[in-house]
Amino acid sequence: MSMELRSPTAKILIVLACLVVVMAGIKAASTIMVPFFLSIFIAIACSPIIRWTSKFGVPKWLSITFVILLIVVFGFLLAGLVGQSMTEFRENLPEYRSKLDTEFAWVVSKLAEFNIHINRELIASHLDPATAMSVATNFISGMGGVLSNLFLILLTVIFMLFEADSIPRRLHIALADPGMKLKHIDRFIRSVNSYLAIKTVVSLGTGLI
Repeated sequence: MSMELRSPTAKILIVLACLVVVMAGIKAASTIMVPFFLSIFIAIACSPIIRWTSKFGVPKWLSITFVILLIVVFGFLLAGLVGQSMTEFRENLPEYRSKLDTEFAWVVSKLAEFNIHINRELIASHLDPATAMSVATNFISGMGGVLSNLFLILLTVIFMLFEADSIPRRLHIALADPGMKLKHIDRFIRSVNSYLAIKTVVSLGTGLI
C-alpha cells in the first residue's frame, strides 16, 4: 500500500484531491474571506499614513481614528458616485441603444459593399447596452454585499493597524527564520504601496487629460 502511494500517479491524485478540497473550502468561506482580504488590503494601503504621522509624535489611536474616518468618507463618496453614474446610465440607455443601432447599421452597409455579409441581429444582441447594464448591476450587487460587512471590515482594519508593530515579535516566536520572513513581508507591502501610488498618479493623470 505504501509503495502504491509513493507512485507518481498517486502523488498527482493526492495533490489534485487536496486542491479540490482547498478550493471548495475557499468557495464555502467566500463570504468571510472576501471581507478579510479586503481588510488586509486596506490595512496595507493605510499603514504608510500611520508610520508618517508617528514621526510627528501623533498618538497611534488618533492616527487610526483619522484613517478610519477617511475610509468611511471615501466609501460613502464612492458609493454615491457609482450610484449617480448608474442612474445616469439607466436614464440614457435608450439613447445609447439608438446611437449604437445607427452606427452598427452604417458598418453593416459598408461591409456589404465589399460583399461581406454579417448577421446584424446576432451581432447587435451581443452589443446591447443592456448587457453592460446587467454586468454593472451584478458588480454593484457584489459591492453591496461587501459594504454590508463594512462594520466587520473596519474592525478588522483597526485591529491590524494596532497590531502592526507587534508582528515582528510574533514572527520571531512563531517562525524559525523570522528575519527572512519579515523581509519578504516588507518587500510585499512596499510593492503594494508602490503599486497604489503609481496607480493613483496614473488615474489622476488620466482624469486630468
